[in-house]
Amino acid sequence: MSFDLGVWSEETRPSRTAAAETLRRLCADEPAVVRPAAAVRGFHAALVAEFPEIEDDADDSSPWSAGLDVGDGFVLMPMQWGRAAEVAPRVIELAGEHGLVCFDPQVGVVHVPPALRTAGALGLQSCAGLPVSDPDLETVERAVRRLSAENWFVILEDPSGRFVQAGTGARAGAAAGGYAVEHRDGSPEQHYRCVLQDREQVVSVFADFVRDPATRPAGVAWEKLAL
Repeated sequence: MSFDLGVWSEETRPSRTAAAETLRRLCADEPAVVRPAAAVRGFHAALVAEFPEIEDDADDSSPWSAGLDVGDGFVLMPMQWGRAAEVAPRVIELAGEHGLVCFDPQVGVVHVPPALRTAGALGLQSCAGLPVSDPDLETVERAVRRLSAENWFVILEDPSGRFVQAGTGARAGAAAGGYAVEHRDGSPEQHYRCVLQDREQVVSVFADFVRDPATRPAGVAWEKLAL
């Protein structure tokens, strides 16, 4: 089993559905679905300089599980699953540096370069999964719904230090089946907590934060945390 990423150029931010369809067509040998871009060549050169392509089946120094699929407008990368935590974040970083989109089909997440991000973009991080800069609402909601005993926390933060985070289970200080949710409005003095039983209510809290990080999400009984 390999961990796969696809990188290509986009003029506007693609939806998750559109990115998944682009990847599907690239994998089906339809290179014309993306436009050629010099940035792709630059990305590929930087990528293999850092992570050389596999030389032969006995080569265990390369992170790739097979040869890279490279075209004028795209690079498709199958990497060894055990190397994904090391290599995938760097691939996403390099794609961003070259102004390219990176799509992660394992979780259906589109990683967009700085030029396609919104002002004041939020950052998303979960216990299991790669960091996402400027996630769309669907990505945030799906991350919350994936909370589990193994993937036990998720945090969404804006550049000013405001955040909302949720955890489940004993490590989060929540009873079985419950969710400990915290919101901080940029300073330790404005740090609040609540415990919820309904996962969809947790999703709603995160959705409110996406819409307006400067306003504490409504509809729950927040308790201020003592300093």
